[in-house]
Amino acid sequence: MMSSEGDIASGRSISIPFDFSKKEHVPAGKSTGDSIVITPITVRSWFRIKPLLVTIEKGDLDKLIACTGDKPFGSETMNLMERYDETIFEIVCIGIHNKPGDMPKWFKEVLRDNCTWEDMYVLMNAIFYRLCTNSFTNTITLMKAVSPREEEIIALQANRKSWNRPATS
Repeated sequence: MMSSEGDIASGRSISIPFDFSKKEHVPAGKSTGDSIVITPITVRSWFRIKPLLVTIEKGDLDKLIACTGDKPFGSETMNLMERYDETIFEIVCIGIHNKPGDMPKWFKEVLRDNCTWEDMYVLMNAIFYRLCTNSFTNTITLMKAVSPREEEIIALQANRKSWNRPATS
């Protein structure tokens, strides 16, 4: 599992052509360019994205990940995008910014003004690609499968007490 998560730090940047036609939120002196670049995701960004991805149901996440070219953007995908809209938008913002701190508010507004659901889908999948998402979704499945139940937590606490008692000879 650790070696799979380590794969997220490798690779190249991805440049996605993007039309920023609505620029009313762009401050003077700032430029949007004509593309969005997704750089290899840093560990810092990984730790910010990870809890957001866990909030998306595994089956839904599988449907949102475009592993091959045979998954066209359709009404089912659009419904899932709408269902997880704020989560997906935050994942996209963290993935694009990929630096300490938050993406500038003005750029978030520019994204909101210029993105369609399909644009968000493309950007999200570019970020998933940078995360090596197949290994990530396997990690989520494992985390959910091995999460302790309440009685297991109580048993662990009881065992901890007995382990911490000095041994008597």
